Amino acid sequence: MLVLKWKACRRRCRSGWINAKVKVVKRNFLYCFFLAVLIAPLARATPSIDIGSMYEYMSMSKQFLVKPVWNRGSSTAYIKVTPVEIFFDEGGKEYTSNDKADGDAIKKKDGLLASPSHLIVPAKGRATVRLVHIGKREQERYYRIGFNPVVPQTQDEFKLDEAAAEQYQQSFKAGVTVLAGYGAILIVRPLSTHFDTRIEQRDGQHIIRNNGNSTVLLQYFKACREQQCSGEQLIHLRPGQSKLVPKDGQHYRFTLKEGEQSRPFDLH
Repeated sequence: MLVLKWKACRRRCRSGWINAKVKVVKRNFLYCFFLAVLIAPLARATPSIDIGSMYEYMSMSKQFLVKPVWNRGSSTAYIKVTPVEIFFDEGGKEYTSNDKADGDAIKKKDGLLASPSHLIVPAKGRATVRLVHIGKREQERYYRIGFNPVVPQTQDEFKLDEAAAEQYQQSFKAGVTVLAGYGAILIVRPLSTHFDTRIEQRDGQHIIRNNGNSTVLLQYFKACREQQCSGEQLIHLRPGQSKLVPKDGQHYRFTLKEGEQSRPFDLH
């Protein structure tokens, strides 16, 4: 008799627990549903640009290259493309010129041109920009190219009429919208490019030195001890730069890329 009462009680408790769980699930579902209904009017179509690789290389045989730009977002992207030449002091610290991108490059007939300098990329679409180098290339040169989405104004560089510009501006007014821009680095190799990368052992370490006149890459650089490896890195060595690798019992693996030529290394 006691056993029967205990089984009946357990069934009622289990049934009550299941019912309570179902009620909680229903409440959570209704909460999420109403929250989605409230948020939906605030959701806005926005552009989201993707420039692919952050590094580009112009070989000595080329005077231009074509870079694709994608818009992964749900509205048209209006993008300003701004190239700026960068330099490095004796300590390797980066600084930029005071030149005003395309304008000064055209006047001086020296520098990097972006054509077109303003892109209109539809939602889920793709556009390309041609990067043209003019002028001196006795030494390697470096440029940072900004791809910055903007909200166009009436009759600015994008040539929108007042109605189209107003409609686009209105889509961003209901709330906060962040338009994320990106920068790519372009390395323009000298017209007489030569590579000369030396790897030496001295003072208990390996020294990787770029004795050539153009940047070399240490691709997939990682340190391994037995089966454990660090994350891979991409390392650029400009002319005259060195990379010190300690002899500490680890294996340092990478691929040395000199222009189109690649060689694997395992230093230990």
